[in-house]
Amino acid sequence: MTGITASPEALRIRVIFVYFFVFGLCGSSWLVRLPEVRSLLGLSTATLGLVLMAGAVGALVSLLNSGWFISRFGARAAIGWGFAILTVAMVVTGASAVVASVPGVIVGSILTGVAFGIGDVGINVEGADVEKRAGRTLLPQFHGAYSLGTFAGAGVGTLCGAIAINLFWQQTVLAVVLLVTTALTFRFLPAHTGIRGAPTQSPQIRRPRTQLTSRLVLLGLGILGFTLAEGAANDWITIAIVDDFRLSATVAGITFACAMCGMVVVRFAGGRAVDRWGRVNALRASAVVGLMGVLLLIFAPSIFVAWAGATLWGAGVALGFPLFISAGADGENSSGRVAVVSTFGYVAFLVGPPLLGFLGESWGVLNMFYVVAGLLVVSAILSGAAKPLKT
Repeated sequence: MTGITASPEALRIRVIFVYFFVFGLCGSSWLVRLPEVRSLLGLSTATLGLVLMAGAVGALVSLLNSGWFISRFGARAAIGWGFAILTVAMVVTGASAVVASVPGVIVGSILTGVAFGIGDVGINVEGADVEKRAGRTLLPQFHGAYSLGTFAGAGVGTLCGAIAINLFWQQTVLAVVLLVTTALTFRFLPAHTGIRGAPTQSPQIRRPRTQLTSRLVLLGLGILGFTLAEGAANDWITIAIVDDFRLSATVAGITFACAMCGMVVVRFAGGRAVDRWGRVNALRASAVVGLMGVLLLIFAPSIFVAWAGATLWGAGVALGFPLFISAGADGENSSGRVAVVSTFGYVAFLVGPPLLGFLGESWGVLNMFYVVAGLLVVSAILSGAAKPLKT
């Protein structure tokens, strides 16, 4: 009944929640099985990093073009194209892994990167717009839906691996879920969000080109540490548990799920804390918690301590991306600034972890995590840039 009487804005909020969830679900179900993918393809840790870099290249190309695409066609179009490409990419990566085709996995990774680059910027532009309209903090909850999807995807991937469901069937079924979800909900998003001169603005106002101000650069640099730490958790926690702790892929999946659980709890509970304490204090406290989690995982004497560290790691990085995006959305004509800050974040999220793979090959994955810890310290220092603009 509520679905019948809900306002268009309420339906829009629900759809954005669903899209964040589905993005997380589809991504993590693959990531949690990376140790198996590495084994199927016969790759070293460094070579796996190169394969992941292919996805980062696709994402980078997509991200660099997302701003003008959204300003011309709108955030909804970006989401639609992102989901369509991701549907194809999931089938390609699953099939290629099963037949041990490295070129196929590379192609699938590039397509996945393109899909996440444009689609995720699209849903963040939508989320930032609806947050401003609502007048309260919503982006952490939206990203909580992403983390909840990531947590669910980790469970799906771990279960499929445990009961020997091959990657092709896992990825294909999830691709169908993505396709059906998009078909049922796409019409509830407005077509004009993010378009220059869109009806959300007064007719006299044209959206100017985005100025790369010092504040915008600091926001971009600040988001780097948080998103690289989140990306490193996604890509390398499972590898660390298998390689450094010498434990099974199932235990690695549980560790990954602990990190995602920490993200889910903080993102859903964090909105009120941010409204009470402010963005800057929330970001600095988050960086400290994340740093504690990374160090605890590095020095963990047992898997139980490692699970605690992974949980703190996830909790600590949970608010970084959404709060820096919220800061980028301050003021009028914000979609261009959101796209710029998002690009900084996704470059770190997608390009950083594959580069860390080269360090992990020579240092060991756990020792490589010291780099993540150092970047969280930098992000804590730069969090002052997220202070709300005076109106």
